[in-house]
Amino acid sequence: KGEIMMNLITGGSGFLGTALTKKLLEKGEDVRIYDLVEPVPELRGEVEFIKGDILDRGRLGDACKGVDMVYHTAALVPLSKAGKRFKDVNVEGTRNIVEVSLKSGVDRFIHISSSAVYDLSKMPITEESPIKPVGAYGSAKYEAELVVREGQKKGLNSVIIRPRTIVGEYRAGIFQILYDWVYDGKTIYTLGDGSNLFQLISESDLCEACYAASKTEKSSGEVINIGTEEFGTLNELLQDLIKHAGTGSKIKHINATFARSLLRVLDKMRLSPLADWHYLTLDKPFYFDITKAKRILNWKPKDSNRDMLIKSYDWYVEHRDEINSMKGTTHRVSPRQRLLAVLKKLS
Repeated sequence: KGEIMMNLITGGSGFLGTALTKKLLEKGEDVRIYDLVEPVPELRGEVEFIKGDILDRGRLGDACKGVDMVYHTAALVPLSKAGKRFKDVNVEGTRNIVEVSLKSGVDRFIHISSSAVYDLSKMPITEESPIKPVGAYGSAKYEAELVVREGQKKGLNSVIIRPRTIVGEYRAGIFQILYDWVYDGKTIYTLGDGSNLFQLISESDLCEACYAASKTEKSSGEVINIGTEEFGTLNELLQDLIKHAGTGSKIKHINATFARSLLRVLDKMRLSPLADWHYLTLDKPFYFDITKAKRILNWKPKDSNRDMLIKSYDWYVEHRDEINSMKGTTHRVSPRQRLLAVLKKLS
């Protein structure tokens, strides 16, 4: 292996994969992206790209040759409403990359999990908090963690990162629906009264944490929660965004129990883009204690909830037309709003 680190990023063309790629290139390291989708235009020519499915173990094995570090970000996200396929991609895909990483003898394996694995009944959440996965997505993400732990027993030098909801450039999904409505000055509907403390994490802070985890021996075999330090209630967050946008949007609170029942029905009928993960958690206090991350990684988040959301919204406004025509992964592509599009017209 040469002097320069070779990093393999599964799902490297996705929202987080793109941000990680930029971060590693900034640090002077080489990146190989493994994805079904081409990288964003600005990265083409800067990275190696191998087109492949996470379920194709043979191709994955080829991609792993000569690799020092693996960042496993490939996963189906809640908005994809993948049902049974969550398990195929998020669990079996993880099994494939863990096995080829063991075979190739990579130095370190950074696994991106999710805050969807936790029980939300007691805040703040630490790494020792009880596990109670939310929905099919949360269950698949937790099963994927267990696959990584099996790999650890066989000698895989790995770290499991559990981030809060990630915000940044190229971030579509549910945030794009929010930005689209705010941009057009529409009423923003929320579940419950919005008084729940709600924590996010910026893509750049998360990438710094992942990079730190890849460089320190202290992180080996650990599970680490990542979130911002500066956050408030969901209401405050939405009000900050609306005030910044200046488009005249207002917030309307809907009874959470009623909204949940309705969204569950619409979800089953495939009339709403929102997944169970969204309507089961949006009105709940949800925040991490990040003491362990700060101690082990010697890392500190820079972006507050407010700053990262406003920065992400401004990026959306600037790139609105190209975003709407983009091809790519669920968190990078404009979601179909379905019945919400009708509600938007009426708002």
